[in-house]
Amino acid sequence: MHTAVLVDIDGTITPPRQPIQAEMVQFLGRLTVPFHVAAGSHLALLQHQFFQPMFEHGFRGSFDAFVSNGAVHYHAEYARTPNLKLVSQFDLKAHLGEANYAFLIATLNQMLDSEEFQTHLPLQVAGERVVYRGSMVNCSPIGRPMQELEEAQRNRAMFVEFDLATGYRARVMAYLKEKLARLIAERGLTITLGGQTSFDIGVIGEDKTKAVRTVLADGAERVIFFGDALFDGGNDAAIRVMAENWPKDSAKQVEAIQVEGWLDTMARMRAMGFARE
Repeated sequence: MHTAVLVDIDGTITPPRQPIQAEMVQFLGRLTVPFHVAAGSHLALLQHQFFQPMFEHGFRGSFDAFVSNGAVHYHAEYARTPNLKLVSQFDLKAHLGEANYAFLIATLNQMLDSEEFQTHLPLQVAGERVVYRGSMVNCSPIGRPMQELEEAQRNRAMFVEFDLATGYRARVMAYLKEKLARLIAERGLTITLGGQTSFDIGVIGEDKTKAVRTVLADGAERVIFFGDALFDGGNDAAIRVMAENWPKDSAKQVEAIQVEGWLDTMARMRAMGFARE
């Protein structure tokens, strides 16, 4: 059976918001099965975190990359230079329409500015809090700097502790699902957790399941997804649900494996016999 692996990027093959490590790049180069990536972030953020370091650490080969929560598809060829070719993309603004998109952005900004959802000092806001990524909108209460230097990393760590202690993001999710209920019902809007600090707003089907469907259509008979956010509300959860509901008698198979970081991803792939040593 022709197997392909599909992997999340942030927190799965890289440390959270940090560049991919040389050890992981070399490991991906030793895989005995094709690999592809499905990421929540958009291309601009992933250039520094994944695409450029892959080339700099010596990877040469090809793979498909599904970014912006899986809804924008590139084919990557690494030879003398890294080359990314756009295959397809989905436009959230066009899908929602001007008025609905304006309502979505206004709702997010009102939430961020309300007293109920202030994060307060010593947490800092750096970078844009609401970012349009073509196929989706990312909303981060502490902002999303293009590159995370030491100060931003400390701020991220403080937010993670704050979120765990207060249930902040769970409260925001509940609020947004109530305020955006009409768009959820009428336009298939989805709201999921994005990494450790943010929320991804997209559309049903224009998510990481699109990557699975595409890899299967391209000839894979078995797709195994590795991700760190398969839990309810996580931006990998749609693939877990897809795998759980996949027809048992299908000639093709879909599996989803929860991992606890990039080292765990390597360990699990090794245990499955997917890498040359």
